[in-house]
Amino acid sequence: MNSENELDDKARHIRQNELSVQELIECLDSKQIYIISNTMIRIVELKIKNILVIEKLRYLTRYMGARYTFAEGIGVGHFAMATLSILNTSDSLKAYHEILENLKEVDIQRIEKAIAILNDLTNTN
Repeated sequence: MNSENELDDKARHIRQNELSVQELIECLDSKQIYIISNTMIRIVELKIKNILVIEKLRYLTRYMGARYTFAEGIGVGHFAMATLSILNTSDSLKAYHEILENLKEVDIQRIEKAIAILNDLTNTN
């Protein structure tokens, strides 16, 4: 996916719910923050709670550094943590709390902001 048009097309397919659950899950493996973030929003909206999603989100929580941020220091890893929290399954919450134990206060605050943003974007509470 080299061109900007391909990236925009992929994001549009994600936002318009034109991908299967399996295709959405595969989007979590993208190297593009734009694709990953749109995928997490769709996963929350569709309430996709399978173990593969949780494993991929858990992996994405590694990306909390400046290189992976969108705004105000909030990045892919913070949104992955927010998604784990919002999915609210025993597996997602277990992963969330295990990772949370080892984070700095600044990352915890960013995760809280990410949860609020995801809830606003997906109208879930």
